[in-house]
Amino acid sequence: MARRTSRFLLAALLAAAAGLALAQVHRADLFGSLPEAPTERQAVPVHDAALPEAKRLQAPHEAFAGLPQDRQGKPDWVRSLRQRSIEPRATVTGKPRDAQPSAPDVVMKNTAQMPWVNFPHAAHGDWLACQNCHDSLFAPKAGAASINMTTIFRGEACGVCHGTVAFTPMAQCERCHSVPQPGQKPWW
Repeated sequence: MARRTSRFLLAALLAAAAGLALAQVHRADLFGSLPEAPTERQAVPVHDAALPEAKRLQAPHEAFAGLPQDRQGKPDWVRSLRQRSIEPRATVTGKPRDAQPSAPDVVMKNTAQMPWVNFPHAAHGDWLACQNCHDSLFAPKAGAASINMTTIFRGEACGVCHGTVAFTPMAQCERCHSVPQPGQKPWW
């Protein structure tokens, strides 16, 4: 998070020094990490065009074109996986990963007046080996992790992925806060 913030601040300072409006400073938004609506502006390059290998890589807008989208027009990765629009490798090397035990969904109830959070283990387990999160981010015991929106926005806990390579928690509250509390009407 600090690195991302410092890069943005450096870009903002350089833009200010050049007399540009801060609104013109854009970062690449390929995976739904920013809460803004999609625009027609020219995307920031994500590959170093000077490298000969860059010519072989598919542009993100081409790669994402056939994927189901979320309500912000970003790729819905879980739906893409379930519909078999994509078939990611199980490991970086391409070797199959060991079978993982299935774990039940976890409902987190410490959400004040917000609907409770449903953590879908299966949707995450389809992508990741258990060791990606347990024990480094979360102890494998219900209630052991102290998770709140501040820690997520700082890039900790769920924010390690959500807000970077997975959907942003800023503008799609209902994707996590999906379980109405007793007597509460659905918000979304």
